[in-house]
This record gives sequence, structure tokens and C-alpha cells, in this order.
Amino acid sequence: MNRKALIGAAAVVVLAVAGTVLWGVKKTRDLESSAAASAAQATSYLREAAAFALGDPQAVETLRLHGEDLDARLAALRAEDASRNRALAEAAEIYVSDVRAILRNHAGASRALIAARASRLGLAAHLDRAAARGPGWIDTAVKLKKRAEQDSFEARTAAEALEGLLKGHRDSQARLRAVLPGAPLLEEGARAKLQQAARAALDKAEQDLQQLRRLPIA
Repeated sequence: MNRKALIGAAAVVVLAVAGTVLWGVKKTRDLESSAAASAAQATSYLREAAAFALGDPQAVETLRLHGEDLDARLAALRAEDASRNRALAEAAEIYVSDVRAILRNHAGASRALIAARASRLGLAAHLDRAAARGPGWIDTAVKLKKRAEQDSFEARTAAEALEGLLKGHRDSQARLRAVLPGAPLLEEGARAKLQQAARAALDKAEQDLQQLRRLPIA
């Protein structure tokens, strides 16, 4: 091979190596960008969730839509080349998945609390008409009581699940912070306040359930 051919071959190799390096840099930046953007958006949604009172009807639909957006972001994040920064990819996926679970459970708890409140009110209204009871009054009362008990049980279960997720959220925060120090995270005060709200909802649902179980229908 003459000198000119050798130079040409070397140039091809250099270009190939450079292209590979540049491609690797691009894929790394794509992963970093996707991870940072997904985590930041997840935190924004979580802050919005923390501003909703449990049992707020508006929270149900709003947080459902936010959860769907995080599903799409997770799919995009998983499509990135995780081998470029395995620790970042895993931490971001765990964090966004954790927030998505909190949003869905917040919406679920709110929906359950709304249903429980409605069924208790329905039962109370029926019992208030006891003086004018007619055929079927007892059967209806029993059905309404059973429905109210079930709804209160589901509200308690949903609130308990939300409390557990919020308690464990600090773990996914810490893991993300270790690989992405500048990532915005839900402030501890807001996290603790929402966890306390979930605990209060759990206790209230349990109290309601026990009262319903002791309620005589006759």
C-alpha cells in the first residue's frame, strides 16, 4: 500500500473513531437531559399534589392527567441508552416512578374519601326518614350501611397506602440527589405535611368505619 493510500485509510479510521465518540457524547447528553427534565417535571407535579387537600374533587382528574404524562416520560427515559450513565438512569427512573405512584394514590385516596363521605351522607339522610319508614326501609338501610362501611374501608386502605409512599419518598429523593445534586425536590416540610394529612385521613376513615359497624339498624 502506497503512502497516499495509508493516509486515506488512517483518515477513515480517525473519522470513524471521532464519529463514535461524538455519538457517545450525544447519547450521554440525551440521557442526562431526559433524566433531569423528567425528574424536574415529576417534582413540579408532586408540589401541585401537595397543594391539594385530600378529598378535593379537582385533585382526582388533575393528578390522573399528570400521572399519564409521567408514564410517557418514563417510557422516553427508558428508551435512552442507560449504559451511558447507569446510576443516573436508574435513580431517575426510580424517582419518577415513585412520584407517579404518589400522584395516583393521592388521586385514588381523594376519590375514595369523596365516595365514603357521599355514602355516609346517603345513609344519614335515609335514617333521618325513619319516622316515615315504609315497606323496604330496613332493606334499604342495611344496603346503605353496607355500602358506607365498604367505602370507609376503601378510604382507609387508600390513605394508608399514600402515607406509606410519602414516608418512603425520601429514599428516592436521596438516590436522585446523589447523582443529580441540582435536581429540584419536594421540600421536606411539604412532604411531611402531606404525609400527616394522609395519616389524618386514615384515622378519620377508621373512626368512621368503627362507628358504622356499631350503628344499629332496626
